[in-house]
Amino acid sequence: MPDFSMTMEIDDRGVILVVFEGVFVASEFRRQRALLFESRYAPADYDGRPVVSDIRRCALPRRHWADEFREVAELLRRRRPAPYRHAIVVGDELGSETAVALFGEYQRIFHHPDVEVRSFRSFSEAYAWALEALPAPGQMGA
Repeated sequence: MPDFSMTMEIDDRGVILVVFEGVFVASEFRRQRALLFESRYAPADYDGRPVVSDIRRCALPRRHWADEFREVAELLRRRRPAPYRHAIVVGDELGSETAVALFGEYQRIFHHPDVEVRSFRSFSEAYAWALEALPAPGQMGA
């Protein structure tokens, strides 16, 4: 499997879209997030916005994946103080839905009890669920 890579942007509807590929490495996630996302957006631009992460072409590390997720959860706790909704699109990789559930629990316990994390098999279903978390047009900033 190739080295870890990702794309990350806020789409025209206000949803943060993330695509992961390769074997997940938290330190590389932090580096690429800073380069691709945090260099373009201020925290006020993304805090509280829903996220759709597509991890169908990304594999969990064979060992210590809980440590990798803990590192990511800690980064998000520091960078995203507002609760948000995170839809994660998974493939058939063994353990991916369990990893999403554990990541979600970690986020709720250590970040904010109102963070919502769910796994999906379909990108369109994940995106629709994420959109439900956005305020209706005309209610932004109200």
